[in-house]
Amino acid sequence: MSSILRRRHRAVLAGQPVQIQALDAVRLSLLAALPLAVLAGSPQRVVLSAAIAAAYVAAAAFTFRRSRSNLAVVGYAAVAAGWMTVSWLRTRYLLHLDSAQLSYATSKTMYFVAIVLPMSAAVTMMVDRAADFRPTATSQVVIGGAVALITIAFMGDHFLGADRYAWQGNLIALGTAIAIQPWPIQNIKVSAVIGALGVVGIMMAGSRQSLAAIVVAMLLSAVYWAAASIFSERGSLYARMRKSPAGRYAALSLILLLLTGAYVAVTYVADRGVQVASGQASAPTYACQCVTDRIISLQMSAGDRDQLIAHGVQLFLHNPVLGAGLGSFAGAIPNSLAPGESYQYPHNVPLEIAAEMGLVGLAIMMAPLLAGWSALLWTGMKRMSAPVAAVLMVVAVFFTVANVSGDIPSDRGLWIFGIVALKLGIDAWPKRAAETRSFARAV
Repeated sequence: MSSILRRRHRAVLAGQPVQIQALDAVRLSLLAALPLAVLAGSPQRVVLSAAIAAAYVAAAAFTFRRSRSNLAVVGYAAVAAGWMTVSWLRTRYLLHLDSAQLSYATSKTMYFVAIVLPMSAAVTMMVDRAADFRPTATSQVVIGGAVALITIAFMGDHFLGADRYAWQGNLIALGTAIAIQPWPIQNIKVSAVIGALGVVGIMMAGSRQSLAAIVVAMLLSAVYWAAASIFSERGSLYARMRKSPAGRYAALSLILLLLTGAYVAVTYVADRGVQVASGQASAPTYACQCVTDRIISLQMSAGDRDQLIAHGVQLFLHNPVLGAGLGSFAGAIPNSLAPGESYQYPHNVPLEIAAEMGLVGLAIMMAPLLAGWSALLWTGMKRMSAPVAAVLMVVAVFFTVANVSGDIPSDRGLWIFGIVALKLGIDAWPKRAAETRSFARAV
């Protein structure tokens, strides 16, 4: 590394641009390993998470390029970290929370400010165009396909661990959402096969959040490519969809969405038939041992989710501007599945931000992301950009998951890929749709 730095220093002094292949290899390797890095890190593994974040920050330090979008992203991360810290100080010294709530607030703030945001900004520094996302997209498709195959082969066995079954489904959903785009896979037949494999894998993994995430991603994909075909062709709506290659990918997403719905419907009928035949309609007796079983279980019990949402809304209404304070949700709702324990967060990141940090927190932490994603979506559709579509599919999966599970620090995928999309959205906004359109074109 020292020799690399010396070569870079000499090149800078000489005023000559130089490509440092070793640093490029490191950057590409870290981007390819990003899906595993997101999976491995968590608030329960602080030391490992810190080591992973440090590796990305170190690599980004040598590839940082001063640009409007990079500075905007750094500014966003700094403001988000600052408001999180201010919220913690307010909670610690001005509010009257108990020791357990303060402890959770402290650990949440430290993990988010010291690990999640720096890693998110570092990854974003490595991605200058949507096409730079290729190593991450490729490895995510490979991982998602492999997990789907293993899940099907073992008939839904939770081989990642009983407590990580949701991640098992999420990995499949992420791989599937990317695979049904025309990039990095450039063969629609292969995309269709992987898409069908992913649908079956998600169903057997038994994760409701993964099912919701892939449905949202498929709907977004269908809208994206339908709009792209309309922008790229002339004539009637049907003629535009038929002529444009984007129309085929819009149709693929809709077909897979129908396949998912049919799978749920058939297994739902089968499950209900088994229950009726057993004479125990309310008993947990199921036929398919798949995600439909857990959907049916919601009809018997909401699993405390209704109480979590209601209490989060109550906290927000109590103090809508600044929120009730970090950690104020903890301990309010007993966990019916674990007697003696209670929930620490509402399993909905936007609601958690609103409840604990108020409208100011939402404006600082979520509003810029939503604006950037919207800009990226619009310009991506106008240019019929497949790399942009792949980035947005990952964001759609993580954002959906963040609305049904996890808390601010644990939903690290939302922040990492969400901030990448924010940067691409900032870069894409002033560009014109008159640029050459192609599936392989990046912003």
